[in-house]
Amino acid sequence: MILRHPRKTLLVAMSALALMAFATYQNLAGNKPSHPLSDVTSVRVTARPIPLNEDDPAAIKVGKLTFLAGWALTANNENFGGFSGLVVDETSLKAISDRGDWLTAAMDWAREAPFLSATMQPFDIHAQDQSKEGLDAESLIRFGDGYMVSFENYHRLVTIASDGKVNLALHNKGLNFSGVAANGGVEAITPVAGGLLLLVERGLDTRGRLRGWIAREDGADDIYFKPPLNFFPTDAATLKNGDVLVLLRRFSLLNGVAAKLVRIKAADIKAGATLEGEELMHLEPPYSVDNMEGLDVIETEGQQARIIMISDDNFRASQRTLLLVFELQQ
Repeated sequence: MILRHPRKTLLVAMSALALMAFATYQNLAGNKPSHPLSDVTSVRVTARPIPLNEDDPAAIKVGKLTFLAGWALTANNENFGGFSGLVVDETSLKAISDRGDWLTAAMDWAREAPFLSATMQPFDIHAQDQSKEGLDAESLIRFGDGYMVSFENYHRLVTIASDGKVNLALHNKGLNFSGVAANGGVEAITPVAGGLLLLVERGLDTRGRLRGWIAREDGADDIYFKPPLNFFPTDAATLKNGDVLVLLRRFSLLNGVAAKLVRIKAADIKAGATLEGEELMHLEPPYSVDNMEGLDVIETEGQQARIIMISDDNFRASQRTLLLVFELQQ
């Protein structure tokens, strides 16, 4: 075929490629909120039910877990998203984003639309002028009558009292973050016998292990975690019997997105140990999965443990905020 206007055709092709490149960039860069939250704000959360397996909507089993429910979440507020830490119970959900914003919701987990009401608010109204690096929250647990949050970039653990007062946690004593990448800090906190188990996200040693600690208010002991190849921990939760569940994710343009859940026996969690655990779940498309980052467990007398996970959409159009609920047969 002879092109009658090769220069014009080339310009059209180059323009099309430029538009595609710009769209890809926008998709990867995300749509970060333009204005930080300034106060408590009511939000309307829309929860669209999703199946476990997009190709087989009737499927409910994955590994050793049974799928109970799942939703793709959206809301009428640009600050909704980026959730990295999660705490739940029978009637409520609390999450924190990687911009330091709180989501607090009243829940009815049995409903098709489980969010009864919801609000968002800044982590600390006096800290909203901080950069993303200063408020990059990664893990959230109940602590005393309030909460504890881990932050990366500026690596630290902080406590939030019931009156909202924020303090550096005493558990920072004995933690040595030298050599820990800015974006590879403490992604998982969970209580264990003898203190809090902390796991970092990045920094494999020559034996394929990540650093961690059993942290106390008076110091910390080293511990190690050996993740599956190309997977990295994003959160952890402790069962009533002392076993620890660790959520891991794979998230890359080359390998795609996937998630795993492993269980570490309570007896294995001790100073100096190298933890690996038993795989309970592996999710990748066509299973419903995204950048899974938040994990918590509900254990009610007479019922199987329910495992709840939330994803961090990075405020990107190509990603979703997923809330997934599983049952663990024990």
